[in-house]
Amino acid sequence: MHDKIKKSSNYFNFDDYKQISSIKKPFDKEFLEFFVGFTEGDGSFIVSSDKYDKQRCFFIITQKDPRILYYIRGKLGFGTVSFYKTYSRYIVAGTKSNENIYKLINIFNGNLILDKTNSRFITWLTAANIEGVEYKGSLDLDSFNDNGWLAGFTSADGHFSVSKIIDKRYSLGYRVRLRFILDQKGELSFFSNLKRNFLPTSHVGTRNSSRDMFRFTCTHLLDLSKIIEYFDRYSLRSSKTIDYVRFKKIYNYMITKKSLPWEGKVLKRIERLLIFLDKDF
Repeated sequence: MHDKIKKSSNYFNFDDYKQISSIKKPFDKEFLEFFVGFTEGDGSFIVSSDKYDKQRCFFIITQKDPRILYYIRGKLGFGTVSFYKTYSRYIVAGTKSNENIYKLINIFNGNLILDKTNSRFITWLTAANIEGVEYKGSLDLDSFNDNGWLAGFTSADGHFSVSKIIDKRYSLGYRVRLRFILDQKGELSFFSNLKRNFLPTSHVGTRNSSRDMFRFTCTHLLDLSKIIEYFDRYSLRSSKTIDYVRFKKIYNYMITKKSLPWEGKVLKRIERLLIFLDKDF
């Protein structure tokens, strides 16, 4: 990993991409923010060399559900979606003369947040070796609730979890715990920034016995209300929307429990939702 990654700015800037994007595809800043976040969760910048030592750049997103990949391809207007036995991939490949590689560079350059993603992008950009194009630095984002980045990142790497915790103090014999979860390796500064600037009651810790695998967890209803408000504004655009809708329903049942007791049909609805969301993350 590159020792020092310079900072670019504290806001997304897609002006360079806007100048070269197709007039057939309307410019959609919110989608581009989502796309960058999704890439930082599940995307790969890969450089390979052939037997003649000629380098090629590959941009790849791997997903089980191909629908989000087709959605991304449709919005960008380029790339291919390939099917494999247990997963699908969105792929853009080419040398420095490839216009689609150039378009991706103009989307990502200066707009990537995570250290690891910036490090890989620098290697990718160097291999592309496009005249006049220099690395702009990482995005030092100080606001997460007014752009689509977190929606994309969550769609790729986040979880909406609801658990039944045995607790005899409650009339039902259990209590319900809602958790919004993000996991990342070696990105403590990012999670600290997210906690500081958006979700202050969240917890950042290491996952299991790994010292560099960090888990960001939000359980407090005050911050969960911010999460609900955010994802109502910025769509997840993938099958993870289903989990979010169920998560939101449980949240609403929790905050209206005094006026809408958990009994009868209401309790049955809650129990059904718990079956879908009570997963071990």
